[in-house]
Amino acid sequence: MDAFRTRLWAPIGTAAIALGLLWLMATLPLRLCANCGAALAPASALTPGTLASVDSPPLFFSPGWTVSAHGADPAEPADPFAEPSGVITFTYTGDAVWLLLAPGDYWAYLYATVDERPANRLANIPGNVNNLGAAAGYITLLAPELAGEPEARRLRWVEIHRAGVAHGAGGALSTAHNVRLEFWRGWGQSPLRGIAVDPPRHALYRPNERLPFLPAPLWPGALLIGGGLWLVAAGLMPPLRMKLSYRPLPRFKALDYSLRPWQHAAWIAFGAGAALTLGGTAFERWLPTLAGVLLLTGAGVVRPALWLAALLFALPFAYAVDLPLLPVRALGIVDVGVLGGVVVLVGHWALRALTGRNRSLKAIPLAGQQRIALWLLAFIAGWALIVSLDVRYPTLALREWRVVFLSALIFGIVLIGMLRAARSPAQDRWLLVGGWLLGATAVAFIGLWGYISGQAFVSAAEGVRRVQALYDSPNNLALYLDRTLAVTLALALFAEGWRRRTLWAVLAVVQGLAWLLTFSKGALFLAAPTMMLILAAGGVWMHRRNRVSLRPLWALGALVLLMVLALTPFLGAERFQRLLDFEQGTGFLRLQLWRSSWAMALDHPWFGVGPDQFLYHYRSNYLLPEAWQEPNLNHPHNFMLDWWTRLGLLGLLLGGSWWGVGIRGIGRWLRRSVMQRDEAALALGCLAATGAALAHGLIDVSYALPELMLTWVLLFHVGLRSLDQNAEGHP
Repeated sequence: MDAFRTRLWAPIGTAAIALGLLWLMATLPLRLCANCGAALAPASALTPGTLASVDSPPLFFSPGWTVSAHGADPAEPADPFAEPSGVITFTYTGDAVWLLLAPGDYWAYLYATVDERPANRLANIPGNVNNLGAAAGYITLLAPELAGEPEARRLRWVEIHRAGVAHGAGGALSTAHNVRLEFWRGWGQSPLRGIAVDPPRHALYRPNERLPFLPAPLWPGALLIGGGLWLVAAGLMPPLRMKLSYRPLPRFKALDYSLRPWQHAAWIAFGAGAALTLGGTAFERWLPTLAGVLLLTGAGVVRPALWLAALLFALPFAYAVDLPLLPVRALGIVDVGVLGGVVVLVGHWALRALTGRNRSLKAIPLAGQQRIALWLLAFIAGWALIVSLDVRYPTLALREWRVVFLSALIFGIVLIGMLRAARSPAQDRWLLVGGWLLGATAVAFIGLWGYISGQAFVSAAEGVRRVQALYDSPNNLALYLDRTLAVTLALALFAEGWRRRTLWAVLAVVQGLAWLLTFSKGALFLAAPTMMLILAAGGVWMHRRNRVSLRPLWALGALVLLMVLALTPFLGAERFQRLLDFEQGTGFLRLQLWRSSWAMALDHPWFGVGPDQFLYHYRSNYLLPEAWQEPNLNHPHNFMLDWWTRLGLLGLLLGGSWWGVGIRGIGRWLRRSVMQRDEAALALGCLAATGAALAHGLIDVSYALPELMLTWVLLFHVGLRSLDQNAEGHP
């Protein structure tokens, strides 16, 4: 019966793909309308089907407006922060009313009420009231991304109210509605250009203008195609497994890549490739860089862990450094590393087949939590692709989907494939961990050098100099070091052998100093306590289960004391004096951001606004007047709001489940490896890293950067095969 059902999956999936393609074929032409659009003209009454210019008689303007067929321009008030620039009132009959606005690189905002109620198609943020003290629909006109665009590209139709939503469809078309528009600032910009009432949708298209609405969504077609591909893959996988039996090729058996000469050659190629890549990148020379990457690829084919270790080392550099691999083009480190990992792993499997050393991967079990975590990550990537299609800026959404979600999924598959195929998984795992922590130490050392020399890699804010290394913000460096420092500290405290602990301690000192000198509030007051509590609790648990000495706990306590003493000279700085001040500064702005983000999530509950769309919706629709000083925020600084606004409620559910399953898998790894101190220390460090990341994610970004997303995947899957009876190796 199961085999019969499996055979049905491929035809059902094929039918779903066909339906999805038909949907896209029927939908895409609706977005291309060559003869659409209607000219604005003065109207004697605002009735259904009207597209009126602003010089129409039904519009009444407060004193000071300059009105023409081109648009309405308010006057500059005596106190722009205390009184609006102008008010417009009019009455319309019908259901939906639209405004033709002209956003741009200027700060202005609009409050709208209909029948003395908030306009229900705009953001309605509690506590954000108009000049009369009444709740109102709200939108800003700040869109610096449109600077330099032709005027036609700047214009934007916005639906502000739909009477049928508020009062029921019955009678809405024959009811008169009173509208009040209150503009703040915006003088000299003519922010209002036209008004439409229940217009034919094709009439809202204008030549070279951004779409005011989506004629028909693309996501149903994408969902059908994605689901169909999953079903086809599930139906074809069993017969493919039967045919791909990993049979050796006898005539190549003499080529044994596991012999020492091959391994030595791989390490030599790795060292030469790393040196060439580093030098070529530093001096922006594409030929040495390309040669270095090719050598790294060759080393990775023999031992894939070498390639992944190089990628993990380079992760903190990916924010600011690209690889010049072509004469006129540089590629991102994450793109090269992830896609190169696929090439390396396929090449390694081919080499194993040619040498007759392949084994069926089915013989190597994959832990339940890790399997579920990988499937959840696949669903997250698939859902992120679907919601990326119907967004304001699809190109940006698809780019983030590629570099954050798709790269993480491919990296997870490559990581699992590498660990499952490794001859010595323990050694390869420590190679990956070592590369990852050395990379973090290197970027921390760069930041410390800049701090000491005063040359670069630091920024000054609120009375302190902050280490930022190669990042644009010290907070980004702190977010990355939250994760690496937790693992490094756990190894320095609980690993076996004083030489190893000394090595890890040296790395921890470098990382820890740079981490402290970022002066990140989220790192110091949320991530640090969480990290220390998990390490302390884990140390006590290991002592009770395995009689581990309590001296590491005393060392941890001394470390906390040293951290406090190191920060004491800076407590008088403005950054710490205003730590709990929520009436001004960073704390106040963060509260306003959360108010706006909550309203955004409620307005877009099912799909969110899409990947990499938060910035454009926030500053152009939800930026509160009190928060105008910090408009360019591209995420809500809270992991729950981040998942919700980015991917909707389903994305929030999938993201939370992925974290939950992954953390549970780390806990299981810790419990089962308690008798192996090195393994237990690594597992405890990974658990502390997840806790620190989530704690810091309460007030900052938690996952939506390539290096952070790949780190989550590493933490959840690096423990694969940790209990393999045949695995041997040491850190």
